[in-house]
Amino acid sequence: MKEGVIKVGVAGAGFMGAMHARVWQQMYGVEVVGVADPDRARGEALKAWIPDLHCYEDFNDMLAREDLDIVSICTKDDLHLAPALAAAKAGKHIFLEKPIAATLEDGKAIVRAARDAGVKLGIGFLLRFDPRYSRAREIIASGEAGEISHIAARRNSPAIEGPARYGGSLPLPLHVTVHDVDMVLWLLENTKPVSVYAQTTNKRLGHLGTEDAVFAIIRFADGSVVNLESAWALPAGSRTLLDAKMSILTTQGLLEVECGESGLYHASESMNRYIDTQHWPLSQGEIKGDLREELMAFASDVRNGTTTVATGEEANEALRITLAIMESARTGEIVRV
Repeated sequence: MKEGVIKVGVAGAGFMGAMHARVWQQMYGVEVVGVADPDRARGEALKAWIPDLHCYEDFNDMLAREDLDIVSICTKDDLHLAPALAAAKAGKHIFLEKPIAATLEDGKAIVRAARDAGVKLGIGFLLRFDPRYSRAREIIASGEAGEISHIAARRNSPAIEGPARYGGSLPLPLHVTVHDVDMVLWLLENTKPVSVYAQTTNKRLGHLGTEDAVFAIIRFADGSVVNLESAWALPAGSRTLLDAKMSILTTQGLLEVECGESGLYHASESMNRYIDTQHWPLSQGEIKGDLREELMAFASDVRNGTTTVATGEEANEALRITLAIMESARTGEIVRV
Protein backbone atom coordinates (compact mmCIF):
# COMPACT_ATOMS: atom_id res chain seq x y z
CA MET A 1 0.00 0.00 0.00
CA LYS A 2 1.71 3.19 -1.17
CA GLU A 3 -1.17 5.60 -1.63
CA GLY A 4 -4.47 6.39 0.00
CA VAL A 5 -5.58 6.63 3.60
CA ILE A 6 -4.70 3.77 5.92
CA LYS A 7 -7.75 2.82 7.97
CA VAL A 8 -7.11 1.46 11.46
CA GLY A 9 -9.22 -0.43 13.97
CA VAL A 10 -8.10 -0.81 17.59
CA ALA A 11 -8.87 -3.86 19.74
CA GLY A 12 -8.91 -2.83 23.41
CA ALA A 13 -9.50 0.71 24.66
CA GLY A 14 -7.64 0.52 27.95
CA PHE A 15 -4.43 2.40 28.79
CA MET A 16 -2.41 1.31 25.73
CA GLY A 17 -5.36 0.95 23.34
CA ALA A 18 -6.46 4.50 24.00
CA MET A 19 -2.96 5.78 23.30
CA HIS A 20 -2.73 3.72 20.13
CA ALA A 21 -6.00 5.17 18.86
CA ARG A 22 -4.91 8.73 19.56
CA VAL A 23 -1.45 8.29 18.03
CA TRP A 24 -2.76 6.62 14.88
CA GLN A 25 -5.32 9.40 14.45
CA GLN A 26 -2.58 12.05 14.70
CA MET A 27 -0.73 10.69 11.67
CA TYR A 28 -1.07 12.15 8.20
CA GLY A 29 -2.70 9.62 5.88
CA VAL A 30 -4.11 7.47 8.69
CA GLU A 31 -7.69 7.36 10.01
CA VAL A 32 -8.94 5.45 13.06
CA VAL A 33 -12.41 4.28 12.09
CA GLY A 34 -13.25 1.83 14.87
CA VAL A 35 -12.42 0.63 18.35
CA ALA A 36 -13.63 -2.56 20.01
CA ASP A 37 -13.81 -3.08 23.77
CA PRO A 38 -16.32 -5.02 25.91
CA ASP A 39 -16.54 -1.88 28.05
CA ARG A 40 -18.17 0.38 25.47
CA ALA A 41 -17.70 3.45 27.66
CA ARG A 42 -13.93 3.25 27.19
CA GLY A 43 -14.34 3.42 23.44
CA GLU A 44 -16.89 6.23 23.66
CA ALA A 45 -14.41 8.27 25.75
CA LEU A 46 -12.08 8.36 22.74
CA LYS A 47 -14.60 10.41 20.79
CA ALA A 48 -13.17 13.45 22.58
CA TRP A 49 -10.21 13.06 20.17
CA ILE A 50 -11.83 11.07 17.35
CA PRO A 51 -15.40 12.39 16.98
CA ASP A 52 -16.42 10.07 14.11
CA LEU A 53 -15.11 6.92 15.80
CA HIS A 54 -17.33 3.82 15.58
CA CYS A 55 -17.42 1.92 18.88
CA TYR A 56 -18.00 -1.83 19.19
CA GLU A 57 -18.22 -4.23 22.09
CA ASP A 58 -17.24 -7.18 19.89
CA PHE A 59 -14.02 -7.24 17.87
CA ASN A 60 -15.45 -9.52 15.18
CA ASP A 61 -18.33 -7.10 14.69
CA MET A 62 -15.85 -4.28 14.00
CA LEU A 63 -13.87 -6.52 11.67
CA ALA A 64 -16.99 -7.38 9.67
CA ARG A 65 -18.39 -3.86 9.44
CA GLU A 66 -15.30 -1.68 8.91
CA ASP A 67 -13.01 -1.52 5.87
CA LEU A 68 -9.72 -1.82 7.76
CA ASP A 69 -6.12 -1.95 6.60
CA ILE A 70 -4.46 -2.32 10.03
CA VAL A 71 -5.69 -3.78 13.29
CA SER A 72 -3.90 -2.57 16.41
CA ILE A 73 -4.36 -5.20 19.14
CA CYS A 74 -4.01 -3.90 22.72
CA THR A 75 -5.96 -6.49 24.69
CA LYS A 76 -4.56 -8.46 27.65
CA ASP A 77 -1.66 -10.76 26.81
CA ASP A 78 -3.71 -13.94 27.12
CA LEU A 79 -6.42 -12.51 24.83
CA HIS A 80 -4.19 -11.79 21.81
CA LEU A 81 -4.77 -15.01 19.92
CA ALA A 82 -8.42 -14.74 18.85
CA PRO A 83 -8.32 -11.18 17.42
CA ALA A 84 -4.94 -11.81 15.77
CA LEU A 85 -6.19 -14.97 14.04
CA ALA A 86 -9.42 -13.25 12.99
CA ALA A 87 -7.55 -10.22 11.64
CA ALA A 88 -5.15 -12.41 9.66
CA LYS A 89 -8.00 -14.45 8.21
CA ALA A 90 -9.66 -11.19 7.11
CA GLY A 91 -6.43 -10.07 5.42
CA LYS A 92 -5.67 -7.19 7.80
CA HIS A 93 -2.16 -6.15 8.79
CA ILE A 94 -1.58 -6.61 12.53
CA PHE A 95 0.25 -4.47 15.05
CA LEU A 96 0.29 -6.33 18.35
CA GLU A 97 1.36 -4.91 21.69
CA LYS A 98 4.08 -6.87 23.47
CA PRO A 99 4.35 -9.62 24.48
CA ILE A 100 3.10 -11.40 21.40
CA ALA A 101 1.09 -13.74 23.64
CA ALA A 102 1.08 -15.37 27.07
CA THR A 103 2.13 -18.80 25.72
CA LEU A 104 4.54 -19.94 23.03
CA GLU A 105 1.80 -21.99 21.42
CA ASP A 106 -0.34 -18.86 20.95
CA GLY A 107 2.65 -16.85 19.73
CA LYS A 108 3.56 -19.44 17.12
CA ALA A 109 -0.05 -19.67 15.96
CA ILE A 110 -0.18 -15.90 15.48
CA VAL A 111 3.04 -15.87 13.43
CA ARG A 112 1.82 -18.78 11.32
CA ALA A 113 -1.56 -17.16 10.66
CA ALA A 114 0.01 -13.86 9.57
CA ARG A 115 2.50 -15.63 7.32
CA ASP A 116 -0.15 -17.82 5.71
CA ALA A 117 -2.39 -14.80 5.11
CA GLY A 118 0.45 -12.70 3.69
CA VAL A 119 -0.13 -9.82 6.12
CA LYS A 120 2.36 -7.73 8.06
CA LEU A 121 2.80 -8.57 11.75
CA GLY A 122 4.59 -6.05 13.96
CA ILE A 123 5.15 -6.34 17.72
CA GLY A 124 5.23 -3.36 20.05
CA PHE A 125 8.71 -3.35 21.57
CA LEU A 126 8.99 0.43 21.67
CA LEU A 127 12.48 0.53 23.23
CA ARG A 128 13.76 -0.18 19.73
CA PHE A 129 12.52 3.31 18.84
CA ASP A 130 14.11 5.02 21.82
CA PRO A 131 17.11 6.78 20.24
CA ARG A 132 19.25 6.09 23.30
CA TYR A 133 18.92 2.32 22.93
CA SER A 134 18.97 2.28 19.14
CA ARG A 135 22.08 4.45 19.00
CA ALA A 136 23.84 2.20 21.52
CA ARG A 137 23.04 -0.76 19.28
CA GLU A 138 24.44 1.07 16.24
CA ILE A 139 27.70 1.77 18.07
CA ILE A 140 28.02 -1.89 19.06
CA ALA A 141 27.12 -3.09 15.55
CA SER A 142 29.83 -0.83 14.09
CA GLY A 143 32.47 -2.77 16.01
CA GLU A 144 34.05 0.32 17.57
CA ALA A 145 33.13 -0.76 21.10
CA GLY A 146 34.39 -4.31 20.73
CA GLU A 147 32.35 -7.28 21.92
CA ILE A 148 29.70 -7.22 24.64
CA SER A 149 30.94 -8.77 27.86
CA HIS A 150 28.16 -7.96 30.31
CA ILE A 151 24.81 -6.16 30.32
CA ALA A 152 23.00 -5.02 33.46
CA ALA A 153 19.50 -3.58 33.11
CA ARG A 154 16.80 -2.46 35.51
CA ARG A 155 13.21 -1.40 34.85
CA ASN A 156 11.41 -0.43 38.05
CA SER A 157 8.23 1.52 38.76
CA PRO A 158 5.90 2.33 41.66
CA ALA A 159 2.96 0.17 42.71
CA ILE A 160 0.66 3.00 41.61
CA GLU A 161 1.57 2.19 37.99
CA GLY A 162 1.32 -1.39 36.65
CA PRO A 163 -0.26 -3.07 39.69
CA ALA A 164 -2.85 -0.28 39.99
CA ARG A 165 -3.85 -0.64 36.33
CA TYR A 166 -3.69 -4.38 35.92
CA GLY A 167 -4.26 -5.87 39.37
CA GLY A 168 -2.73 -9.34 39.24
CA SER A 169 -3.86 -10.03 35.69
CA LEU A 170 -0.43 -9.60 34.08
CA PRO A 171 2.74 -11.25 35.45
CA LEU A 172 5.56 -8.79 36.08
CA PRO A 173 8.06 -10.59 33.77
CA LEU A 174 5.63 -10.68 30.81
CA HIS A 175 4.64 -7.06 31.25
CA VAL A 176 7.98 -5.47 32.18
CA THR A 177 11.02 -7.77 31.95
CA VAL A 178 10.18 -8.78 28.37
CA HIS A 179 11.10 -5.25 27.23
CA ASP A 180 14.71 -5.71 28.36
CA VAL A 181 14.79 -9.32 27.18
CA ASP A 182 13.91 -8.17 23.66
CA MET A 183 16.50 -5.38 23.81
CA VAL A 184 19.22 -7.75 25.02
CA LEU A 185 18.42 -10.24 22.25
CA TRP A 186 18.52 -7.35 19.75
CA LEU A 187 21.91 -6.23 21.05
CA LEU A 188 23.31 -9.77 21.14
CA GLU A 189 21.81 -10.86 17.83
CA ASN A 190 24.94 -12.76 16.79
CA THR A 191 24.80 -15.22 19.69
CA LYS A 192 22.14 -17.23 21.50
CA PRO A 193 21.06 -17.54 25.15
CA VAL A 194 21.93 -20.89 26.72
CA SER A 195 20.72 -20.67 30.33
CA VAL A 196 18.52 -18.63 32.66
CA TYR A 197 18.43 -18.37 36.45
CA ALA A 198 15.89 -16.17 38.24
CA GLN A 199 14.46 -15.34 41.64
CA THR A 200 11.47 -13.24 42.73
CA THR A 201 10.15 -11.57 45.86
CA ASN A 202 6.56 -10.61 46.66
CA LYS A 203 6.41 -9.19 50.16
CA ARG A 204 4.28 -6.21 49.10
CA LEU A 205 2.26 -7.23 46.05
CA GLY A 206 1.76 -10.94 46.60
CA HIS A 207 -1.86 -10.39 47.64
CA LEU A 208 -2.50 -9.03 44.13
CA GLY A 209 -1.12 -12.16 42.52
CA THR A 210 2.02 -10.51 41.19
CA GLU A 211 5.66 -10.15 42.19
CA ASP A 212 7.36 -7.18 43.81
CA ALA A 213 10.47 -7.83 41.76
CA VAL A 214 12.20 -10.37 39.54
CA PHE A 215 15.95 -10.79 39.15
CA ALA A 216 17.40 -12.88 36.33
CA ILE A 217 20.80 -13.93 34.97
CA ILE A 218 21.04 -14.99 31.34
CA ARG A 219 24.18 -16.58 29.91
CA PHE A 220 24.86 -16.52 26.18
CA ALA A 221 26.77 -18.96 24.00
CA ASP A 222 29.61 -16.47 23.40
CA GLY A 223 30.22 -16.06 27.16
CA SER A 224 28.28 -12.83 27.61
CA VAL A 225 26.29 -12.52 30.83
CA VAL A 226 23.14 -10.41 31.34
CA ASN A 227 21.63 -9.33 34.67
CA LEU A 228 18.02 -8.13 34.61
CA GLU A 229 16.07 -6.46 37.42
CA SER A 230 12.38 -5.57 37.17
CA ALA A 231 10.16 -4.25 39.96
CA TRP A 232 6.64 -2.95 40.46
CA ALA A 233 6.96 -2.11 44.15
CA LEU A 234 8.65 1.28 44.36
CA PRO A 235 6.86 3.69 46.74
CA ALA A 236 4.30 6.13 45.38
CA GLY A 237 6.59 9.02 46.29
CA SER A 238 9.34 7.91 43.89
CA ARG A 239 10.80 10.78 41.87
CA THR A 240 10.13 8.94 38.62
CA LEU A 241 7.42 6.62 37.34
CA LEU A 242 10.12 4.65 35.52
CA ASP A 243 13.53 4.01 37.07
CA ALA A 244 15.27 2.35 34.15
CA LYS A 245 18.91 1.97 33.17
CA MET A 246 21.01 -0.29 30.97
CA SER A 247 24.79 -0.61 31.31
CA ILE A 248 26.58 -2.37 28.45
CA LEU A 249 30.18 -3.33 29.26
CA THR A 250 32.20 -4.18 26.18
CA THR A 251 35.77 -5.29 25.60
CA GLN A 252 36.66 -1.75 24.56
CA GLY A 253 34.30 0.48 26.50
CA LEU A 254 31.07 1.10 28.34
CA LEU A 255 27.69 2.31 27.12
CA GLU A 256 25.02 3.46 29.59
CA VAL A 257 21.38 4.26 28.83
CA GLU A 258 19.83 6.41 31.58
CA CYS A 259 16.03 6.62 31.61
CA GLY A 260 15.09 7.64 35.15
CA GLU A 261 15.73 11.38 35.08
CA SER A 262 13.83 12.50 32.00
CA GLY A 263 15.08 16.07 31.89
CA LEU A 264 11.72 17.52 32.96
CA TYR A 265 11.14 17.69 36.70
CA HIS A 266 7.90 18.91 38.31
CA ALA A 267 7.51 19.65 42.01
CA SER A 268 4.37 21.06 43.61
CA GLU A 269 2.49 20.81 46.89
CA SER A 270 1.11 17.44 45.76
CA MET A 271 3.82 15.89 43.56
CA ASN A 272 7.56 15.49 43.19
CA ARG A 273 8.36 13.72 39.96
CA TYR A 274 10.21 13.52 36.66
CA ILE A 275 7.77 13.72 33.73
CA ASP A 276 7.95 11.29 30.80
CA THR A 277 9.61 12.91 27.80
CA GLN A 278 10.41 9.76 25.84
CA HIS A 279 7.85 6.95 25.63
CA TRP A 280 4.51 8.74 25.15
CA PRO A 281 4.85 12.35 26.29
CA LEU A 282 1.98 14.74 25.72
CA SER A 283 3.25 17.84 23.93
CA GLN A 284 1.38 20.48 21.92
CA GLY A 285 -1.80 18.47 22.31
CA GLU A 286 -0.35 15.30 20.76
CA ILE A 287 1.18 12.06 22.04
CA LYS A 288 4.77 11.91 20.83
CA GLY A 289 7.88 9.89 21.63
CA ASP A 290 8.82 6.26 21.03
CA LEU A 291 5.25 5.01 20.67
CA ARG A 292 4.50 7.43 17.86
CA GLU A 293 7.77 6.60 16.09
CA GLU A 294 7.00 2.90 16.35
CA LEU A 295 3.48 3.15 14.95
CA MET A 296 4.66 5.48 12.18
CA ALA A 297 7.30 2.90 11.29
CA PHE A 298 4.67 0.17 11.04
CA ALA A 299 2.48 2.36 8.83
CA SER A 300 5.52 2.82 6.59
CA ASP A 301 6.12 -0.95 6.59
CA VAL A 302 2.54 -1.52 5.43
CA ARG A 303 2.85 1.09 2.68
CA ASN A 304 6.26 0.07 1.43
CA GLY A 305 6.62 -3.61 2.26
CA THR A 306 9.56 -2.99 4.60
CA THR A 307 10.22 -4.49 8.05
CA THR A 308 11.42 -2.03 10.70
CA VAL A 309 9.50 -3.03 13.83
CA ALA A 310 10.03 -6.20 15.86
CA THR A 311 8.83 -9.29 14.01
CA GLY A 312 6.65 -12.07 15.31
CA GLU A 313 9.60 -14.46 15.26
CA GLU A 314 11.70 -12.06 17.35
CA ALA A 315 8.80 -11.59 19.74
CA ASN A 316 8.43 -15.33 20.19
CA GLU A 317 12.10 -15.62 21.11
CA ALA A 318 11.71 -12.86 23.70
CA LEU A 319 8.63 -14.65 25.02
CA ARG A 320 10.50 -17.97 25.19
CA ILE A 321 13.29 -16.49 27.30
CA THR A 322 10.86 -14.58 29.53
CA LEU A 323 8.86 -17.75 30.16
CA ALA A 324 12.15 -19.46 31.06
CA ILE A 325 12.77 -16.69 33.60
CA MET A 326 9.35 -17.36 35.10
CA GLU A 327 10.01 -21.12 35.17
CA SER A 328 13.39 -20.66 36.86
CA ALA A 329 11.87 -18.36 39.47
CA ARG A 330 9.13 -20.93 40.12
CA THR A 331 11.44 -23.92 40.47
CA GLY A 332 14.57 -22.28 41.81
CA GLU A 333 16.57 -24.12 39.17
CA ILE A 334 18.72 -23.06 36.24
CA VAL A 335 16.73 -23.46 33.03
CA ARG A 336 18.58 -24.48 29.86
CA VAL A 337 17.21 -22.65 26.84
